[in-house]
Amino acid sequence: MGLTFHRLIQRDLRSVLTYYEEEGGPELSGRFYQEFETVVRRIERNPRHFHLVSEVLRRANFPSFPFHLLFRESENGTRILVLRHHRRKPDYATHRQ
Repeated sequence: MGLTFHRLIQRDLRSVLTYYEEEGGPELSGRFYQEFETVVRRIERNPRHFHLVSEVLRRANFPSFPFHLLFRESENGTRILVLRHHRRKPDYATHRQ
């Protein structure tokens, strides 16, 4: 068991970090990244703390930013599938495995 990331999470994260860097500077981008790491650690410690949004997907909201991570559990561990904005493209990447 363990924590794994979908191969496109890096692209999702890079896109958000670039946006915050351009709009608010390195401090804002850094705050977002710290929050990302904190949410990932919380998922790793207790994935069932987060509510189900479908039969298999759970959602972990960021405390200070309008973003969340979607992830699933299996007998092989926890897999983080997508980083996405709360209100943009509600079906974005829900097909990822």
